[in-house]
Amino acid sequence: MINSFNKNFKKICNCLKTQKKVFVLGLSGGSDSMALLHLLKNFMEINQNLSIEIYPVIIDHDLRSNSRDEALEVKKVAEKLGFKTIIKKILSKKPTGNIQNWARKGRRDLLCEKTFELSANLLLGHHFDDQAETMFMRLSRHSGIDGLVGMKQNTFWNGISVIRPLLNYNKNQIRKYIEENDITFFEDNSNYMLKYERTKVRLLLDKIKLDNWTDVSKDLNKLSKINNKLLKKINPFLSDWLKKNIILDEVGAARVNYNNFKIIFEKSELFAIKIIGKILQTVGGKEYPPKRKKTLNLISSIFNRGFKNQNLGNVIISLKNNYLFFIREQRNINFEMKVEKNKKYIFDGRFLVISKRSGNLVNYKCKNFDKISSRSPFIKHTSMIKNTIPCIQTLEGVVIKPHFNIIDNNFNIKKESKDKLFNLYLIDRLNV
Repeated sequence: MINSFNKNFKKICNCLKTQKKVFVLGLSGGSDSMALLHLLKNFMEINQNLSIEIYPVIIDHDLRSNSRDEALEVKKVAEKLGFKTIIKKILSKKPTGNIQNWARKGRRDLLCEKTFELSANLLLGHHFDDQAETMFMRLSRHSGIDGLVGMKQNTFWNGISVIRPLLNYNKNQIRKYIEENDITFFEDNSNYMLKYERTKVRLLLDKIKLDNWTDVSKDLNKLSKINNKLLKKINPFLSDWLKKNIILDEVGAARVNYNNFKIIFEKSELFAIKIIGKILQTVGGKEYPPKRKKTLNLISSIFNRGFKNQNLGNVIISLKNNYLFFIREQRNINFEMKVEKNKKYIFDGRFLVISKRSGNLVNYKCKNFDKISSRSPFIKHTSMIKNTIPCIQTLEGVVIKPHFNIIDNNFNIKKESKDKLFNLYLIDRLNV
């Protein structure tokens, strides 16, 4: 396992654009992340010619009485290996229900926060069996082609490069590596609690393997790879259609050619749902597109006579002069965000924020909002759009309006903005 891991991780490092390879490692203390920690240590020792920095981050969910003590023990192990390690605690109030989703989001946000701070890449310990469980859950929810790609070894999410180096290794391989190298790890009892969906799925897959489908995990992973290949074939055609028929403005609004979209819908409901889902994600700032049924209902209503404005996924959808307009709603927007200079933040799930001044994001309704020109297709929506855009109020009390830009899925920026004091980069999820 060591040799194949080193070969694979070296490829990952060589594909990174920067000469200095900086990584944040999500370190839970479980067998998977502790195995990854030791594999990375070994890789660094035999590849000293590469400029690599790895910072393990331990998230204390505070869901168990011993969580703090356990986090400290994990930190000791990592620091003994020579890693500079930090513990972060989720401070948001625990919900009464769906505790795992709360923990997942809290963990993700804290890991992203540190990754932004260090301008790093994020390493996660997901493995082959995790992929099978994810695919099974998405199949049970009737996910579309995008969802049935599952997790990718390398992906780009909200301005962060996310890497899963263990995705091709199964649990048994990882356990063998743990045992052979006498690696310390900490077991989370929640992994055995049947009230959690993933635990139920894990046990169900084990039962299916014993009953009559021994290769269920392999087959689910094959399905992921097949769908990934299918998307690679489809995406060039989809990308070409998007460029010709959609205008995406830097301020976070979109316009779609109504007649051409109707043709797509008549040919393929799945394509139409995928297109609208990506628009709603980009404009509404949601982590995932709306459920397919809701999106299909929206599309069907668009082509009914007497269509009126509708709302879905934080977005207002309207029809005017043979164009569909998608504008962010003026609600559920948190403007009260502290910003430190030269650090990266995500605002409203839509914009990557980088400022050369520290301060607070505020909603001044962007007075003298001059980004939208009189020739823009979005001119009639100016008053709505400006109420969804933050300015920054510096520590000295000066209010600075944003400079707008767009980043794609590879963090390519459309135009230079180094000299601007306050930048908002719209995260383009339409880019396939």
